[in-house]
Amino acid sequence: MKCPVCGAWSSVKQTRDSPTFGHVRRRECANEHRFTTKEVFIPQEDIDEERRSHLEGMRERLESIRARRRKTTRKDT
Repeated sequence: MKCPVCGAWSSVKQTRDSPTFGHVRRRECANEHRFTTKEVFIPQEDIDEERRSHLEGMRERLESIRARRRKTTRKDT
């Protein structure tokens, strides 16, 4: 991961488990900037539900595009 201050690569100095987050990591870059990152675990069910809703939205958009194309094709003939 790159440092948010200077963009240099950073290394992990400390990792802790957190009851609120998955992991809390203390990092330090080559220029000695220190910062914290928090990793959150998302249950697989939540990911599946989000994918499902995303795919449904994509399907609806594709159908509306196809319907518009059919209308313009019919008008041209």
